Amino acid sequence: MDILIGKEGNQPFLLTEASISRKHALFHMDERTGIMTLRDVGSVNGTYVKANDGTFKRINGEVKVGFSNIIRLGAVHTFKIKDLLSHSGGDDTGKDSVDISKLRNVYEIYNTNRMDLEAQTSSIMMLRLAAMTVSTVLVNVIVLTIPDNSMDKMTRGIIQAVGSIIAIGLAWVIVGMKNKNLIERKDQNERYFKKNYCCPKCGYHFGNHIYSNILAEGHCPNKSCKCKFTEK
Repeated sequence: MDILIGKEGNQPFLLTEASISRKHALFHMDERTGIMTLRDVGSVNGTYVKANDGTFKRINGEVKVGFSNIIRLGAVHTFKIKDLLSHSGGDDTGKDSVDISKLRNVYEIYNTNRMDLEAQTSSIMMLRLAAMTVSTVLVNVIVLTIPDNSMDKMTRGIIQAVGSIIAIGLAWVIVGMKNKNLIERKDQNERYFKKNYCCPKCGYHFGNHIYSNILAEGHCPNKSCKCKFTEK
């Protein structure tokens, strides 16, 4: 069985998004073995499969797919392979509501982590400033403890300048290591959000849409998806 996907395709849902070609991709299922494949048929903006890390990888040639694979056509439109096979026509699409209660958890965890990381970023900036100030003061105190008759003013000044640079550099490196760890945690939080805050049916990422607003609207923000939402 073959299904041509595109604006002029025979897939069981309408495709109108600007980045989708008239003949975009071809889905094939071997009815004897059940093996399913997908290949791009020369589309302008490409066909993508969602990977385990939450990113979309552009396909080259023919790739094996499964019912749960999420596909993106061009820049925006996404769907699951099972959507190609589960509807006989567009009129019945999306009548059953999908429970999205777990997405509330995802949204709250992401925002809690984000605010905590932002607070830590501000603390690190204050720590960096404090470390530089303390280092400079400490070097000056050490220089002042050296007897005046043990060196001339120029040598004292050089020691003070070099000591300040070394102390500030060490403080900068120590704080920089903390900042690097913070950046990695921010990246992990964003990847978690991108991977999990999506429509359960089409895989559309909700971005900055507030969870309560999505629930109130009662349907997926992706115009090509007719999925209705509920919270149990």
